[in-house]
Amino acid sequence: MNTPTERAVGKEIVSYCTRCKMDLGHTIMAMIGGMPARVMCRTCKSEHNYKAKKGVKEPGTATPKAARAPRESKAEKTVPVELEWMKQINASSRPVKNYAANEPFQVGDRLSHPTFGEGVVQKLIFPNKMEIIFRNDIKTLIHAGKPTT
Repeated sequence: MNTPTERAVGKEIVSYCTRCKMDLGHTIMAMIGGMPARVMCRTCKSEHNYKAKKGVKEPGTATPKAARAPRESKAEKTVPVELEWMKQINASSRPVKNYAANEPFQVGDRLSHPTFGEGVVQKLIFPNKMEIIFRNDIKTLIHAGKPTT
């Protein structure tokens, strides 16, 4: 349909419509050197300069997709939470404390939470929050703040 021999003023061609923002059927209104210069959209009736279909450099020619190397997923770049959790559980020699919001905790404390299971305090966030690594996730929980000594 869009071969160079079939292109002439008044013929139909598929072009990108700047108003509709889609590749649609257009009527060729003007040609320069055998190439469409102005076209009119058959859907919205707007007249504009000819624009080749999206992904095509010249009318009638399709560009093959370039082969890409597969991307590295984020999961491959980061250490899984469960491995880090296992490493910290094995490294901590402190006894397991039951979690309670009114109890103070320190970095490295092991705790047992009724919903999330066993975890290790990774960091304290001033004044009364802490970041804990559990088997499947890292959670921010509240605690009593600085321990009283």
